[in-house]
Amino acid sequence: MQRMVVLANSRKCGGYCLAGKSLDLAGHVGIWVRPVNGSAADGLPRQRTLCSDGRQAAVLDVVSLEWGQPAPSLHQRENRLMGAATLERCGRVNWDDLPLLADQASSGLWLDGYSSHCGLNDRVPARQLADLPGSLRLVAVSELALYGKPGHQGRMKHRADFRIGQRRYNLALTDTVATLWLTAGQRLELADAYLCISLAAPFRDGFAYKLATAVIIREHARSTG
Repeated sequence: MQRMVVLANSRKCGGYCLAGKSLDLAGHVGIWVRPVNGSAADGLPRQRTLCSDGRQAAVLDVVSLEWGQPAPSLHQRENRLMGAATLERCGRVNWDDLPLLADQASSGLWLDGYSSHCGLNDRVPARQLADLPGSLRLVAVSELALYGKPGHQGRMKHRADFRIGQRRYNLALTDTVATLWLTAGQRLELADAYLCISLAAPFRDGFAYKLATAVIIREHARSTG
């Protein structure tokens, strides 16, 4: 069994994307890990994200689980085949631990300069993905604003607008907990936060999209979801 700090548990293709950083028994932070089933394109079923106590693994939980061989898919080099064992909750990290877990993003999030019609610096051309070193980042952000807007067929689409240094981003928000903080039409502004960002698999339009998969703020850092 290995240990992982959960840094995302978000929506993905009708299931869930579980991801985090490995943690050894001495508390040393290791590599990013995204447990997957046979197909990296599919989300995990909800049952696979539950701990032995019946509750879902929450962001900042430390869980023990089995992962095996690498199962990379283009830029998603963090993918590991998930073992059959049930997740075991074995601890929790707090707000003051986040600087030790965070990644540097002073040069941007992978490749910047490509924007969708409703985003900003929110996508990467699929032809350039194979050259990227990975697909997950935990970054400190400023001027974070979360909001929802009607999308296709009236379904609410949630967005995260923020800065990293002098660079501004507007990404789709897939954090199932953070979206519950928003009521219809509400814009929530947060001064101090960390985001887990995932670079998704290529979409049919020829781009891979950057997703805000977890929002971590001081007020909710102790919550187990």
